Formats: sequence, structure tokens, C-alpha cells
Amino acid sequence: MKKQTYGQLWDVYVAEAFPRLQQADARLVYPGQEWGNEKSWQRIFDKLFVPAGVAQWGVAVEIGGGGGKYTERVLHAGEGVRLFGFDVSRNFLDATAARLGSFVESGRLSLHEIDPVHPDAMFTMLSAQGLARKVDAVFSIDAMVHVDLTYLTTYWMNAALLLKPGGRVLMTLADPTTVGGFQKILRDIRKFYRFQGRICPKFEYLSAEIASFVLRRLGFEIELLEPWSNHEGRPPRDLYLIARLDRPEQAEAFRDALRADPDAVPASLARPESYADLWTREAPRAIAGGPDRPPAMAVLRRIFGMADSAGWRRAIEIGTGDGRYAEALLRANPAVKLTVFDVSDRVMKAAAAKLADHVDAGRLGFLPVDPLHPDGVLGAFGREELKRDVDAVFSIDAMVQVDLQYQLAYWLNAALLLRPGGWLVFNVADATTEAGFAKLVGDIRRYFPWQGQACTRFEYQSFTLVRPLLERLGFDIAYAGHWDPHAGPGDASEAGRDLFVVAQLARPEAAEALRAHVGIGLPVPSFAAAAEEAPAEQAQEPVAEDAELARLVGQVLWRQLHLQAHPGLSREKLREAMREQWAGNRREYTRLGSLVLRDLAEAGLTLEQAGPRRLGRTSDAE
Repeated sequence: MKKQTYGQLWDVYVAEAFPRLQQADARLVYPGQEWGNEKSWQRIFDKLFVPAGVAQWGVAVEIGGGGGKYTERVLHAGEGVRLFGFDVSRNFLDATAARLGSFVESGRLSLHEIDPVHPDAMFTMLSAQGLARKVDAVFSIDAMVHVDLTYLTTYWMNAALLLKPGGRVLMTLADPTTVGGFQKILRDIRKFYRFQGRICPKFEYLSAEIASFVLRRLGFEIELLEPWSNHEGRPPRDLYLIARLDRPEQAEAFRDALRADPDAVPASLARPESYADLWTREAPRAIAGGPDRPPAMAVLRRIFGMADSAGWRRAIEIGTGDGRYAEALLRANPAVKLTVFDVSDRVMKAAAAKLADHVDAGRLGFLPVDPLHPDGVLGAFGREELKRDVDAVFSIDAMVQVDLQYQLAYWLNAALLLRPGGWLVFNVADATTEAGFAKLVGDIRRYFPWQGQACTRFEYQSFTLVRPLLERLGFDIAYAGHWDPHAGPGDASEAGRDLFVVAQLARPEAAEALRAHVGIGLPVPSFAAAAEEAPAEQAQEPVAEDAELARLVGQVLWRQLHLQAHPGLSREKLREAMREQWAGNRREYTRLGSLVLRDLAEAGLTLEQAGPRRLGRTSDAE
């Protein structure tokens, strides 16, 4: 697989994937038009732009405009507005320039690639034109759903330095706690799991709590922050945001955090391809440990103690590092058998050597995290007939660097393995603490050139993000707090950086209902990852010439497969499954049906639709 930058990923999409979509749907004229429709775009415009006074804007900035759907609307809404558009993709910018050339020629539209190295490049360029504190709005629709919090915060900070007092940020953000957001993150487990650490178009999720906390620290006040659907009658997926800059002086305090780090690794150097590659390179640091890692005995006493670790007989650790938590548990509980999963063979070998006595005694074993199959942990224990025979799954100081898209897969594996009443114990980095926010902002200079790539930056969560997801997997939260593990033995300080979670499996049937999202079943087929060597948006299955017929075939086939997997399913439950599991995924049905039609053609058979077409056109804003 050829290494790409984040901009190149979307360049390839525009150059190669979009033309294939055009072949299937002649109504598509420009890239970006395939996501949604005129009615849904106008709903968003009326929801966010009209209340923000778009008709009176003088200067505006758009980030991630894609094909220019909202660029065009803003330029038509305000006859005097001057708009600066920024995107990571040169191809998307060129497509917008070609379509809106008259605005470019008149000087009302100026298009620029996002600088991949300098986090303050947007502010520097516009301030050089005398526009600092003269911008009315910074907006980004359906783009920040793909952007990690570290980089999203970078854009918010640029906005806070550019906007006039009272200026606004308008955005849509992905929220996995909404009905549609939870459907989306589940559907994408199988689609994107194999791309861990690789650049791909997966979503980056956050909560309203995180967005509100960070924006207020930068001087904004929230005018609108709510889950909402751009399609009437469809469950909401995203958060819709309007934030007003009230305290510009707070943003000025963070100016230095945006200055590029001269010691940062040059973008031209070889980068790790995956998490496994990354942690193999980082093995010496991981093995050595460090004073910043939570002390093992403190974690054992306080966090593991809440989960009755003295009674554990079989446990799983994910991400062992220097082996300190495995060692503490094995010494404190002579009866427990522990299996460690890690992405790096080098790290596991070092931990095995350090804990050789426990390995020799048959109490400690090591297995690699399966890089391709999201049910790898479940499968390893299922083959040993140990499903529902596990007392605890824990991960300390490892999930702070794991994206929520992949964390959810680990949590679902745990929910399918644990005995009823079993424990899930972990910590995640939390951006809603003062220490977490300081870490988030402090890391911008170091990690900005690594956007979308495997690196050691943190992935931030919050209690309001973690709790509803775990509850939907069948867990009850026994403890969730910002404990400081470096505090004294008698100090139960809740002023730490990370969120520590102790959860107990209360409803195993909830996880069983979601089993197919990590393994056998067809909630959403993973066509985009069919070829391991192909980038996510290049590995598209062929689309039949008659896309509507292919979609119908795909729907019928999926219904039959779903009925076989769930005997006795009522019509009502089947319709509910169709709505919940494939809501809006028109293209996935089409690809599935295309495969069937292709196979029939190879066998010398053709299929035609005899009666009138009954399928209504839906849209997929993925």
C-alpha cells in the first residue's frame, strides 16, 4: 500500500472513486454532490447559516468545502461577502474553482490548500491581508466529522484568532451517542478496522461536552449545540454547532500553541504504516515505562479493587507496555490466569522475558491483536471454548492512544467474552479536564504534521461519550472518575487528566444483538476494505449499469441473509433492522446487488426488472 497524506486520500477519491459513482448515477455532476441532496443541503443552510446572519457577512472562511455546495450558497446569500476556502485536497479545490469560476474571477472567492505542516498557516495568511479580527464566520459542514480533536481544535484556535468579536463558528460534528451516530460507528467497525493507524475516511467522534468545554476555553459561547438530522424523519447522527466569539482575549493566550515546532519530525520522513508498525518502533520507550505512567500498585488497589480483582480467575489485558499491570495482578492474585493482547510482537516478547516465571508457570500468555478481524480477541477465546468464562478485561494507559472507532471494537469483544457480572476496566484521555485540555493544546505543535497518520498523539473522550456507548453494549458503570494515580496513597483526588472507568456486564444479551458488527453476519458488508493493499476509497466494488436494479437486488439478498441469521424474525422486527442497521446506505445495497449481478453475468444469466420501479431515491451523507 502506497503511503498517502490526508490530502492525497481525498485527491484519489475525486480522481478515481467519484468517476465510478458518476457511471452509476448520471445525475452526479461534481464531487461532493453524492452526499445528500438539494433538500437536505437547504435544511442545513436554514438551520445554521440563516440564524448566523449569513446575508450580512462581509468576510467568511470555509474549511473542507469539498465540491462547494455551501460555498455556493453563502456567495449567493450575501452579495458582498468575500469567501476564503481551505481544503486538504487540491482536486476538490480545483473542482470548486471550475464550477464557481465566476466568483473566483470577481475576487469574491479565493481557494487555498491547507498547509500540512504549520498549524497557524490559515491565521498567518489572512492576517497578512489585514483580516485578523475582521472575519464574520468560519464554517465547515460535513468535513469535521473526519477530523481528530487535535486538528479540530487547531481550526477552532485559528477561528478564534481571526473572528471579529461576535463572529461565529458553524460546524457539523459526529456524535456516536445519537441514534444515527451509534448506527454509523457500529457499521464502520468492519469497514475500517483493518485501517488502524492508516489514513482512511473514517469518522472522528466527540461529545457535546467536549465541544462545549474546548470552545469555551478559547473564548466562545455556545448558541446552538444539538443532535439534529438533515433528513426529515431520519434519526439524528451529527451535532450541529453555532458558537459565538465573546472573549477574544482568551484566544490570544493560545497564540504560541499554534506556532510550528521546529523540532517536529519532517513530513518527508518515513512514517509508520499501522499501529503495529508504530509501537514496534516505539517499543524501547514502551518497555522502559516512565514516571508519567500510572503506578501499578496504586491502580491495583484503587481501580482493580473496585472490580473485585482478588476474585478473578481468568483475565485479559489489551496493550501491556512495560508489563507493570500484568505483573502487579499476577503477584497479588496467585489464582488468576492472564492473556495479554498487543499490537507489537517486540513489546510482547520483552514483557514475556520480564515475566518469564509466570509464563513458565502457565499463568501468563501472549497473543497478537489481529490486524484484520475485529473479533480477533473473541475468536481466540471462542476457539478455546472460553466465551463467557472471563472475569475481567482491562487496559491501563493504552486506550489513551486508540481512536474511539477501534476502542468500540475492543469493548464489544469484551462484552461478548465476559461472564455476566464480569468487569471491563480501562482509562482514556479526557479533554474536559484542565490537565486533559492542557495536553490537547500543548500537543498541537508536535502532531499537526501527522494528521490522519499513526503517531503517539492522544485520542480524547469524556464521560458523556463513554457512558452511553458502554450502556448500549450491556454494561453498567460502577465507577467513572478523573482519579489522579500519582496522588498519595490516602488521596482519592479526582483532579487527574484521564477518565478511569470500571464497568460491569449486566446485560449480555445487548452485546449478543450486536455480534455481527465484529464478525459473521451482514449488518453492513465491508466492500471498501476488500483489498488489503488498496486505500479505503480506492477499493470500490464494480457498480452495475442499472444502479436501481442493483440496489433492489442488494436489499432483497440482505433481507434473506438476515432472516437466515435470525430465524422467526417478524416483519416488524425486520423492517426495524433495515432502518437501524442500514439507514441511508443506498450505495452499500447497490454494491451488494452489483456483486450478484456480476456473478450472474459471468454464469451467462441476466436479470431485468419487469414491473414499475418502486424504490424511492434516498441519499447517504456518509
